[in-house]
Amino acid sequence: MKTTSTSFFLALLTTQLFAAHSSTLSLDGTVCRMNRSIDRLILLTDNGPRVRVAIGHSIPIQFNAHGYDRADLRPGDRVHIVADRGASSGLTARQIDLTMRVDDALVDSFFRSHRTIVGRFSVRQAKTEFFSMRLAGERFVRVDAKSAYGPNGRVWVSSLKPGDLLEVRGTWPSKDLLKASSIEVATDREPSFCRTAARRGEMSGETTAREADEEKFLNKSEN
Repeated sequence: MKTTSTSFFLALLTTQLFAAHSSTLSLDGTVCRMNRSIDRLILLTDNGPRVRVAIGHSIPIQFNAHGYDRADLRPGDRVHIVADRGASSGLTARQIDLTMRVDDALVDSFFRSHRTIVGRFSVRQAKTEFFSMRLAGERFVRVDAKSAYGPNGRVWVSSLKPGDLLEVRGTWPSKDLLKASSIEVATDREPSFCRTAARRGEMSGETTAREADEEKFLNKSEN
């Protein structure tokens, strides 16, 4: 009888562990990083853990009960995610709701009250130093980068990749042309509070290993 009870308990425990492993999770948190395709992101959850989430291109993103273009997601955005546990790639999103968005790109691109705008690199104009940049709300602006510099010197349009998140500073010769004086690629940048939370309690070697592992995850784009 004791053996039967033990076997039953072990079977029940195994079933519960399997169910917990394959269960659906509901998470709230802040987007720390994402890749250019915006199909993988690193999320700092409200309850502490930093998790990796794969987002299939068929997964819709909602904001205020309306569809939201994933290209407009920014590091620092607040999201609610329903996801399934993955075997090795972290979590696989089933549903994403944007609950609060950072508004620097919205304010700058709508009103041009500041000299810096944020958007994604779209396409280069032939083999010139002009390119199209996608702003929030599916709007585009033409950028003249002939005199643009970044933290490491001259920025050449040929070095930029589709989907790169850019911070561009410059002047407006006309309403649809931004003459860039500086371009900074922010694709791999994350909010300082995300970085601080992730590194808290880590040794230098652990930080390097985690960041390299996250980079591999982000670069393994879902098709």
